[in-house]
Amino acid sequence: MRITIGIKSLDEADYFLHQGADEIYFGPAVPSHRASFSKEKEILDSIRLAKKLQKKTLLALNEIYSREQYGFLLAHARRLTGNGLDGLVVRDVALLEYFNSEKFRPNFVSSIMSSCFNSQAMKFYMDLGVGRFTLHSQIMPEDAVKMVSAAETIMFVSCLFLEPNIVPFCFFTYPGGPGASKLKVRPCKAGFKCGRHDFRMLESNLYFQAGLLYDFHKLGVQWLKIPRQLNTRKLITEFKITRFLNLLLEKGLDRESFVKAVTELMTRADLNKYGSSYLIKPDVDIPARHA
Repeated sequence: MRITIGIKSLDEADYFLHQGADEIYFGPAVPSHRASFSKEKEILDSIRLAKKLQKKTLLALNEIYSREQYGFLLAHARRLTGNGLDGLVVRDVALLEYFNSEKFRPNFVSSIMSSCFNSQAMKFYMDLGVGRFTLHSQIMPEDAVKMVSAAETIMFVSCLFLEPNIVPFCFFTYPGGPGASKLKVRPCKAGFKCGRHDFRMLESNLYFQAGLLYDFHKLGVQWLKIPRQLNTRKLITEFKITRFLNLLLEKGLDRESFVKAVTELMTRADLNKYGSSYLIKPDVDIPARHA
């Protein structure tokens, strides 16, 4: 499987591309619960570096933007694709429709925040130009057979990122900073409720999560995704773990041996010691940039 990872600086682009990432993705420099570049020049430099190494780059437009922002986003995206950007990760159907109306159809990738949960929804998005799809955490391997056979697919590494909520439909933050982009708020982690019903996923353990990774690999999912985050130390560790898990999958271990190996690795790694993904960790030094 190939690895795509979210970044927030040229230093991170250089490090991860040289350490085996097949693709990097990044967002525009706007306040968000994820991390973004501070200058467009760094984005352009990262695109050029990826091209030099024959790797891919994506711009992630994961928000619900106002109509007033569409012109800026279109100009920004066109400028980047004109400089070698390989595609866009898009969440909002309205934005996809706008890009289509402006005859702008680069390689589109559906965000995990899009509302695509089955093969029928995939067909709708494909008509808007989407060619690669990010699978939601709520989709199980047995439900994804038609989806995986219909288009190129991505999954988050389940033992690193398993979203308990249905991501697209929560827009709220809560106090408790410093959080994302140095704002005094944190992303919402509350469960969705309707009456007495709780719309969280069922609780899972490492055995279940490792099994998901194995089953999706066998099903034919092509990409493993690591989300961008403010906590650089944790991001580097998650990348190293993902790279190792990918090697285990390529070795052709049987399911039981793979699940056991992943569970032992994740228990030893103890990612809780790094803190939340949303914590700003400025003390981390990215290894020196390559010449």
